[in-house]
Amino acid sequence: MSTEITTYVRATLAEKRDYVQTIAQAGELLPKGLWSNVRNPDTNVMEQRPSPGKVMLVVETGIMLGVHPMAALQGIDVIEGHPTIKPALMSALIRQAGHSLRIRQTGSVRGGDLAVTTTLIRSDDPDFPYEYTWTPQDAVDAGLLDSYQPNAEGVWQPRARSKDGNPKPWELYTARLCRWRSLSDAASAGAEDVLMGLHYTAEELGAPVDADGAPTAAPEPTPPSRDWAAELAAASTHEAIEELLDAADAAGERTDAIRTAALTRHGMLDQPAAPEPPTAPAEDAARQPAAAAVVAVPTAPAELTDDEWLAQAGGQP
Repeated sequence: MSTEITTYVRATLAEKRDYVQTIAQAGELLPKGLWSNVRNPDTNVMEQRPSPGKVMLVVETGIMLGVHPMAALQGIDVIEGHPTIKPALMSALIRQAGHSLRIRQTGSVRGGDLAVTTTLIRSDDPDFPYEYTWTPQDAVDAGLLDSYQPNAEGVWQPRARSKDGNPKPWELYTARLCRWRSLSDAASAGAEDVLMGLHYTAEELGAPVDADGAPTAAPEPTPPSRDWAAELAAASTHEAIEELLDAADAAGERTDAIRTAALTRHGMLDQPAAPEPPTAPAEDAARQPAAAAVVAVPTAPAELTDDEWLAQAGGQP
């Protein structure tokens, strides 16, 4: 193990954290596989930038393989949380371990007979070669090429196009990518002890790659033509909600989130209206000062004597 690797291994966690945070500041110099949504401490806004966590994962994975941190950053990518290894580093590690790799290409893409074969011969078992072949038809079967067939002139043409009609790497670099896939198959079969389980390339985990097998940045999503969520939240009738859904369908932008927002708004409109809040009750009579009992006492007419007046009022003479 080199002095640089030993120095990193012996570093404290705090020193390693400072190290990877410094590397993460390299920005565009780092592979896109090490980028993710990270909160900007100055603006508190999420943005795409190198992730210190991914950088540390790659560096630590490189240490496990006996690779210098800088070599690990160039040869290891993180796809959906899983470290993957580029074909060039995969080849270097196998040869460094003393095993032999032979890559042989026969035929041609245009001739329709291209075949790329990788043969791995282990130093501890030279009589048992691991041999794997990839052809453009294998790429078609794996869904990497849309088609591979001859044109009117008899020239075989691979085809792999993006949604906007642009050619993808498998159409442009068919032979080279067949080479990387045959290498990966041979490595996974005969060199697990060298790669420590990292025999998968980024492409095998579903990431789009370039001609060298390195993951490329995913295209930026197209923003919706309207703020469907806001319009649904403001809809005041069921008919308005359905009209918005139809408009989203016509624009090709009706998603699960929009359907959920529409159902939520339907449910809100179906809820009964909240009752009017009760008026403030009259002040409790118990809190009022007790009113003096008033007894109606008939007024004594002037022409009655006291005894007569008392008799009419129910009193006793």
